[in-house]
Order: sequence, then C-alpha cells, then structure tokens
Amino acid sequence: MKYTILVVNHNRIILSLIQQAFASESDKYVFLSAETGEAALDISSEKQPDLIVMDWEIPGMSGKETIERIKDNFETKDIPVIMITPPGKLPDAFESGAIDFIHKPIDKTELIVRVKSTLSLFKLLRGVIEQSERLEHQSEMLEQQKRQLEQEKKKTDALLLNILPYEIAEQLKNKGVVQAKHYRTVSVLFTDFKGFTKISETLTSDEIIKELSICFEKFDEVIEQHYIEKIKTIGDAYMCAGGLPIRNKSNPIDCVLAGLKIQKFMRDFNRIKEALNQPVWQLRVGIHTGNVIAGVIGKKKFAYDIWGDTVNTASRMESSGEVGKLNVSGSTYKHIKDYFDCTYRGKIQAKNKGEIDMYFVDGLKPEYAEDEEGVFPNKQFMEILSFF
Repeated sequence: MKYTILVVNHNRIILSLIQQAFASESDKYVFLSAETGEAALDISSEKQPDLIVMDWEIPGMSGKETIERIKDNFETKDIPVIMITPPGKLPDAFESGAIDFIHKPIDKTELIVRVKSTLSLFKLLRGVIEQSERLEHQSEMLEQQKRQLEQEKKKTDALLLNILPYEIAEQLKNKGVVQAKHYRTVSVLFTDFKGFTKISETLTSDEIIKELSICFEKFDEVIEQHYIEKIKTIGDAYMCAGGLPIRNKSNPIDCVLAGLKIQKFMRDFNRIKEALNQPVWQLRVGIHTGNVIAGVIGKKKFAYDIWGDTVNTASRMESSGEVGKLNVSGSTYKHIKDYFDCTYRGKIQAKNKGEIDMYFVDGLKPEYAEDEEGVFPNKQFMEILSFF
C-alpha cells in the first residue's frame, strides 16, 4: 500500500529534505506539494492525501487558517495534519486542528517517526471505523432480516391458527408433535343442508360457494362466541365440538345455544331469500355428548380431528332430525334439561345405531331467555353458566 503525503511549504528545500528522508522507502510513499494555502485546499479536496505536512508560515493564507479550512470541509476534515512550527506556536496549531507537530529546524529522525506513527495511527483508526461501519451495516441487515422473519412468523402463526386450535398450534410449534388426547365429555354438533344437491344444480359454482360462505362464516362467528372448536366442513356439512381442546363442563349448553342461534340465522336468511324469490336453504342440526379422542393427523396438510362413536352418533342426530329443528340425543338432554324446553321424540331408529332417545330443543326456558323465541340467554342464565 502506498501513502500519499501532501507537503505544504513554499521552500522547495524543505520538500526535498522530506522526500530524501523517505528515499529508501520510495515504493511506499507518493509526495505532492503545494506552496500556498489555496493550492493546499484544492489538492486536498481533489487528491484526498493520507497525510498533510504543513508549514506554519506560508504565503497568502496562513498555515493556521489553511488547516481550519481543511477541517471545515466535509471531504477533507478527516485528513490528519502535522504542522511544522516553532514551539511557541504549538497551542495554536493544536487548536486549529493539527494532530501532531515537527520542530523547526526539521530533524530527519523526528520527521520519519512522527510521519510514520501518524500514518500508522490513522491506518488503524480507519480500519476500526471501516470495521465499525461493516458491523453496523451487518447489524442493520440482521435487524431487517429479524423484522422480516418476525413478519413471516406472524403470517405463519396466523395461518396455523386458522387450521388448528391455539393450544394445539402452540404444542406443534414447541414440541413438533401433538399427542392424541381422550376427552370424556365432549359435545359434537353437526349441520347439513337438506336437498343441497338438488339446489346446487340450479346454481353456478360461484353462487354455491358464495351461499355456503355466507352460512359457514356466520356459523364460525356463532361457535366462537360459545368457545366451540370448528373441526371441519365436508361439502355442505359443518362439524364442530365443545369441550376441547380445553376441557369444560358447559359444552353441552354451549353447543345447544350455538345450535339455536344457527337455526335462527337460517330462518332470517331464508326470509330474505324468499322475498327475493330465491331458493331457500333448509338446515338440520344435531348434537350428541360423549367421549372422543382428539389429535392432529398428517405431516404436511395436517388437521385437528376427533374420532369415536360420539362423532358417528352426532352425525345420526343431524340426519335423523328435521329441517329448522335442533335435534339432540338423550345424553345431551341430561346435561341441558334444567335450562331448555325440549320435546321428547321417543326412541328413533338411527342408521347403524339402533334406537336412540331423541329430543327437539324448543328454546331456553322462559325464565332464562331474553327473547320470546328462547334463543338468547338473559343475565340470570349467564350468571348460572359462569359457574360451570
């Protein structure tokens, strides 16, 4: 590496002396010269030397003013300056911005030592600054990558929570696997549209998706209000369950309240469709309470699912029900009978299940209802429910 040194001095003898001092290392140094302060400013700005050796006494602009101008210039302010000055001028030299000094008359050994030490010092300093800048740049890049990763993580977490319950998603993220669990009391709710195939034949694919989206989005909203977990949709069927993944005792009541609200929504929805002379969507809802096994299946397109006879029985409650009604099993009825008016249907034959006690839930008992239909619970009932 070659160092460029600017010598500011009107005496060519001084320039020659300095060049001779470094003659044995001419391959390491390039010398520039300026006789006036104005010339020094121009050369400093254009050539950006590694070091300036300046005489205190130069024609025109003084050495002190020249160095002050150099330090005021953004392009040259970091260039180190050694001032050739008599001892009495040292305070002024340092005040104006000189980094070191050389006594007059110039001693060759002192000149070499001060020039080399200053160049070494500033080489080290530049290295530290460059390293600091690199580290700062790397830090900024890492911070940017961190922000990007955090944004991607948020997107991934949001997507995961759209697929899995929060507790299950956390287990999967922290442990990589989710252990299947057995639940003794879970209420499974099924819905299904009667005559869906026939209705769909009269609609376009976009219209079918739009209609189902309206209904299922409302179902999602309702069950979320009652701490019920959506399991899946299969075509026009909707399946959800209460009492998992966090166990609770209120899940039969939660599911019945949700089922009543879903049927009310469908009644209101169909009134609008009838007014528009559009085909109505007739819904059956069934609920059964029992034990299930729940867990995550799959490694790529994984899903939270439940298994057991309770699921099959809940499906039969839906298929054995009636349009616009909420049909529950005897098992669910035992949990809700004190709070809801129900109509006993008797023992009904269910496919592959034999005869099962079934009940239509007519609504909340009047003392617990806020509305005449018995769909929305009043404050008294909510207080009771809070103790479950």
